[in-house]
Amino acid sequence: DGVFVGPHACFTNDKLPRATTEDGELKTSQDWTVAKTLVKKRASIGANATILCGVTIGKNSLVGAGSVVTKDVPDNSIVAGNPARVIGKVKDLI
Repeated sequence: DGVFVGPHACFTNDKLPRATTEDGELKTSQDWTVAKTLVKKRASIGANATILCGVTIGKNSLVGAGSVVTKDVPDNSIVAGNPARVIGKVKDLI
């Protein structure tokens, strides 16, 4: 749907990405907590950005290169930084 993902972008899929449980045992499939990540139409994700699981990247939004997205990105927003914050609106670029 017109989504662009730059080189080396990373999507995580587990809220607590560890190979062991709190007691030091290896995790089994029942131990993992996987959350849905949604990238909406015409969103663009810059190179080397990291998108944590469970967030939504809004329609027409831009994620700056190298950003770490920890929260939902509103539609038509430009986010950047670590953690990513809204720094503008896409309409301001047009």
